[in-house]
Amino acid sequence: MTKPLIGIFANQRLNTALDNIPWTYVPTGFAKGVEKVGGIPLVFPMTTQDDLLSTYVQLVDKLILIGGQNIDPKFYGQEKDAFENDYSLERDLCELKIIALARQHQKPLFTVCRGTQLVNVALGGNLHQDIASHWQSDLPHVKTHQIAIEQDSLLGKVYGQRAHINSYHRQAINRLADGLRVVARAVDDQTIEAVESSLPNFRFLGVQWHPELLHEVSQEDERLFDYVVNQL
Repeated sequence: MTKPLIGIFANQRLNTALDNIPWTYVPTGFAKGVEKVGGIPLVFPMTTQDDLLSTYVQLVDKLILIGGQNIDPKFYGQEKDAFENDYSLERDLCELKIIALARQHQKPLFTVCRGTQLVNVALGGNLHQDIASHWQSDLPHVKTHQIAIEQDSLLGKVYGQRAHINSYHRQAINRLADGLRVVARAVDDQTIEAVESSLPNFRFLGVQWHPELLHEVSQEDERLFDYVVNQL
């Protein structure tokens, strides 16, 4: 049986500990999570070249967009008002093209944190630029938030109706885009924690937490990687 090829699109930042050299990277937990459940992770560097992005998307069976910088609010008609001045226009442009290509080529898409927010923006929604109480001080593998999940959702097949998650975000979905469905919310403040597509020919699941930091200690989050790699 052929193993699924999973394209993970990388972030890029200056390495301040090494002469500010730009580094292309993904958190190791994404690659290990994909490998553990039988997939082959392929990491693609950031680019805005249409031909390269099209090649990357068509090479793989499924796509993953990861967390990182804030999304420039010009893409949803607002001025910058975030907690941190942490933006990458190149990354925004790159990943907006990836989302469009995923839809064009009908490639299943899984997103984490920033990636989930960007899909909402790409489809016409907007964001809360600065929210409280969703950036935990605990270790990454500690679960600090409880979420309620829609039973008839893709996510409900993995976690059931309740789950505990970690939380590392200061932005969140505000106005939901047409074509998306909310499938999980934080129990305490109703922040949107997961969405999926209601559009035909767009297989999409996005979560706000970081399963790549949990899957080695949490069977639920390992099952999420299994679902993404083998069923989404």
